[in-house]
Amino acid sequence: MLTTLRLQGFKNFRDATLALGPLTLLVGTNAAGKSNVRDAFRFLHGIGRGYTLAEIIGEKWGEGGVLQWRGIRGGTREVAFEGRTDFSLYVEFLALYPKEILDERLPPDGSIGGGGAYFINVEVGDNGKPAKVTRERLTFRSLTVFDSHPPDDPILTVPPDPDHLPVRLMMGASQRGSYGQKLNCLSLRPALAQVAENAKARDVRLYAKMVLDGLQSMRFLDLDPEALRRPSLPGQTVLGDKGENLSSVLQAICTKPDLKAALASWIAELTPMDATDFDFPADQQGRILVNLVEKSGGHISAYSASDGTLRFLAMIAALLGPESSRFYFFEELDNGIHPARLHLLLGLIERQAERGTVQMVATTHSPELLALLDRKSLENASLVYRLPGSNEGRIVRILDIPGAADLIAQQDLAKLHSTGWLEDAVYFSAAPGEAAQ
Repeated sequence: MLTTLRLQGFKNFRDATLALGPLTLLVGTNAAGKSNVRDAFRFLHGIGRGYTLAEIIGEKWGEGGVLQWRGIRGGTREVAFEGRTDFSLYVEFLALYPKEILDERLPPDGSIGGGGAYFINVEVGDNGKPAKVTRERLTFRSLTVFDSHPPDDPILTVPPDPDHLPVRLMMGASQRGSYGQKLNCLSLRPALAQVAENAKARDVRLYAKMVLDGLQSMRFLDLDPEALRRPSLPGQTVLGDKGENLSSVLQAICTKPDLKAALASWIAELTPMDATDFDFPADQQGRILVNLVEKSGGHISAYSASDGTLRFLAMIAALLGPESSRFYFFEELDNGIHPARLHLLLGLIERQAERGTVQMVATTHSPELLALLDRKSLENASLVYRLPGSNEGRIVRILDIPGAADLIAQQDLAKLHSTGWLEDAVYFSAAPGEAAQ
């Protein structure tokens, strides 16, 4: 699970830190920078997929001209803060030791996991030059898995090669000497993937792959009603970012009686329909389309179901499906859901997050959704904002806003949000002249 994201010189953030929990909610006005936080997570996801910097920031095309990846909005000209030539991303995380390591030796303190951190600095290419990695580091507990700039290390005395980034690797169990392996990584691609592929020491490869797998298991859902209503083939159990394959994912969920019963219960509470079952009739090509079966025997297909009902079904499919991811980012989590039913959606998400199987970051403009947060989720709710006259985006936990904790204990957070009190509080607490910087 990710616990911290720090953005330095990335998009409209000069230096901002986001605290992360099982459920992290981002609020703020339009153009404050919430979508730029999403871009930061997408950049990390691109690293997890093993892409080059050009592919992460630009596009990735597969065989036959199929677009596999849409780049970061704005490309290299707008990925760095106000004309800067570089940016950095830093994440802290909690993770278990790789299973292969635990199978051989338990750490002296008996723990099976701990905290780690990953840092990358990217020099943005200009005048036709490609972007390059200039610094990169991975640590896990007290171990430095690899570091491009280790202290007091001869690696730093080597004249720099613009096409490569040398990194010092952790000592392997069978190695002797003062330093581990030196690996010359291509600077056009993050070293993390190259270490996972090419390090001689197995432990180093396992730690790097552990982090790669975590960054790869991210999803950024931007649900589209048209895609949600599209029939799909049985066995397609990965929900697309737009909601593709919804029917076949729901069919897979319904093979488990307990999950099917829970699904029917949530739909019955969300809608005035008395849905008791699900049917998946096939068309001439074998594609299926979900039908909600009411107690009276009536069938309502995905074609006729409301957009809000389909979005809710898609969120359930994402969280409960057989191939769910570890991390989800939702923009406008409440979109299409009636305010009186938001507690059902939030309850589902909070229950799944508490189990530790999934982590979610979501944006919202809904005061009602904020008011429904339990204390634990409220601790991880943050405001993304800009000071008047400034282009710089900032992030602050809502409970860290001066006076917010006391006022929330007395008043409805929904009212504070809808009246703009959160933004006013950070504006008035800023140092004189700070907004103009």
